Amino acid sequence: MIKAVFITNVPSPYRVDFFSYLQKNYPEYEFHVIFSAADMECRKWSVEMEKLEHYTFLKSKTLIIRKRFDDRYVYIPTGVEKTLNEIRPDIVFAMEYNPTILRAVHWCQKKNVPFISWTDGTLNSEKNIGKVQRMSRSYIIKRAAAFVASSTASRETQIAYGADPNRCFLSYLTVDITKYLAKKERYDAKQLIYVGSLIQRKGLDLLMPALAKTSDDIKLVIVGVGQEEALLKEQIAALGMNDRVTFMGYVEGEPLRELYKNSDVFILPTREDCFGLVILEAMCASLPVISSKYADGARDLVIEGENGYIVDPEDTESFAEAIERIFTEGRLEQMGSASYKKAQEFSFEEVSKGCIEALRHVLEKR
Repeated sequence: MIKAVFITNVPSPYRVDFFSYLQKNYPEYEFHVIFSAADMECRKWSVEMEKLEHYTFLKSKTLIIRKRFDDRYVYIPTGVEKTLNEIRPDIVFAMEYNPTILRAVHWCQKKNVPFISWTDGTLNSEKNIGKVQRMSRSYIIKRAAAFVASSTASRETQIAYGADPNRCFLSYLTVDITKYLAKKERYDAKQLIYVGSLIQRKGLDLLMPALAKTSDDIKLVIVGVGQEEALLKEQIAALGMNDRVTFMGYVEGEPLRELYKNSDVFILPTREDCFGLVILEAMCASLPVISSKYADGARDLVIEGENGYIVDPEDTESFAEAIERIFTEGRLEQMGSASYKKAQEFSFEEVSKGCIEALRHVLEKR
């Protein structure tokens, strides 16, 4: 049996669910998962690790670089080579370009084991990376047997870094859509919903001035926690919108699904997101979407005018116009249905195909 190893940073619900799907639905392969660390302090999500077989946590030291824009976590692991020697994989999926991956790639080179470079990153999300980070990407790209990208923008980025387009495969970033799929019939609350961290990167401070220019009966529910909460509340008060914005704190599971159900439109004003999985969650719940153009997955998720709009969140006037328009043009039900239909293209069954195609491509070339 072919042994394949995924090496990634920390467990997230969507990745664990996806790895579990692969383990259960492709029995011809033995999939192992190596995590650089157990968790991140900024993540409050629940992860069902019991779904997984064949997984390992490395011992690692975590460096946290604090920034208002967003904290950066760097894991310095031990035992990478020892763990790989114990598993003895036939192929490795090297996810991103961090120190764990660099050591794994070096091991692959020594042992003559092919590896596939997988990234969520985009030219936008990586526009401010330093010289050393660019060198690590170049080192990995030049040595990879194939590439898997989590979005169209990620694929373009791999090619820009030197990847052969003929060896690039798409396996969209996704969630277990069965947890969120729900048809919605009534759109009458004029309620926007945002779900995500309250950090500068997410651009909520760009949304507030735009919202203030729209009708007073349009409300906003904010789901999430983060260091910008106090500043956002000050901004909202200064704009006279205390009665229009509600902070719900951190919510997941069934309570989150209920919030999607009771909302009419999902909104993501981010300054930078590799993908924007919350867009997909909201689409599963039959919500039209207003997404920032800086959510790089929006290109794959949002069909302009059909299930939502992609906007420049820094253009306050046009942002406000999009919010007003989506509630006044009388197509919320039609757009919500389009979101629900589009979301089903992101099932594990569909997105796993690109991953498996990359795997088989490399094995055939050995």
